[in-house]
Amino acid sequence: MTAPRLLILSPIASHPADQGNAARIQGLGAALMARGIRCEFLHCATEGSTPSQRAAMAGFWHAFDEVPAAVTGEPGLPGAWGIDDWCPPELPARLAALQRARRYDAVLVNYVWLSAALEGAGDALRILDTHDLFGGRDAVARAQGLDPSWFFTTIAEEGRGLDRADLVLGIQEAEAAELRRRCGAEVAVLGHMPPLRFLAGARPEPEAPFGYLGSANPWNLAAIRALDAALAEAPELPWLLAGRILRRHDLRLASRPRLMPNLPDTAGFYAAVDCVLNPMAGGTGLKVKTVEALAFGNPVLGTADAFAGLPAEHAGHRCADVAELVGLMREHRRSEAFRRELRLASRRLALRYAAEVAAQQDALAARLKALAA
Repeated sequence: MTAPRLLILSPIASHPADQGNAARIQGLGAALMARGIRCEFLHCATEGSTPSQRAAMAGFWHAFDEVPAAVTGEPGLPGAWGIDDWCPPELPARLAALQRARRYDAVLVNYVWLSAALEGAGDALRILDTHDLFGGRDAVARAQGLDPSWFFTTIAEEGRGLDRADLVLGIQEAEAAELRRRCGAEVAVLGHMPPLRFLAGARPEPEAPFGYLGSANPWNLAAIRALDAALAEAPELPWLLAGRILRRHDLRLASRPRLMPNLPDTAGFYAAVDCVLNPMAGGTGLKVKTVEALAFGNPVLGTADAFAGLPAEHAGHRCADVAELVGLMREHRRSEAFRRELRLASRRLALRYAAEVAAQQDALAARLKALAA
């Protein structure tokens, strides 16, 4: 049987996977290719790209193309972006030309603001991977005391974009339920779990008892500032900070964490720390930094929001706030029994969730194969 052909369109480079959305895109591609799907990648370079990124993407995907991003001006709606404000007007035609030349069985578009491209998919199955909810996202940010950033639109506009798809993918069940309320398209859950690295064997001795790895989005910045304020009063709890968040030159931290500014591979961070922290308050989507830490086998302490969409049970996976998280950091430092318990609970959660995601990936791959049969 001929391998099903899937075109993946993304405004985010798949390489390097140094932030959650890139990890999701790369991970889904790897999972589908391992299941016999031919995956080609069209990068709409919203954040630009470097020669090394383009080389990495060309070496990973079965085929790779890149188009420039849209030039964004003022929002098309009062106080919000229109659903197509960030989509290059020529993108549907570019996708249609690729479809005529290569005859894809399905087209998967990442993010609802590129959904107009699905109009060029011809008779291919039209899939939209949402990653997050963007209708009313500005109100969610303001409720957390944050200025909205990146893309946000109205719920009605988001629904218009969602309805361009035959199949909409939500990254966790609570968001899938909300997506079903916002559109008439079929909605399925497709989570994200990296390969379970801890199954490969023993880990090196960590250098730091606690650590945080994150990008510089507003939710991460707010969470780190709250954690820093609490840890400034707890000098007995040293921690390490890494990731794109260190590119923020206005980040002033009173707790004086050890910094890891040069991180070519996230594996270096997970090897350097014992317990990974995620003090996230609010936010939407699946917290990819949480599942990545679980996949590496680190014990994880986090808020309930940090574990949204995961079948978490341990108290360390559902802290009410940063104060409770810091209390459990103290418990982790003084109690070997607690450390063993948290590590075991984190690994059991990783195994359970990995099985759920693998079943979801199997279902999508089977559907794509049925198209090509």
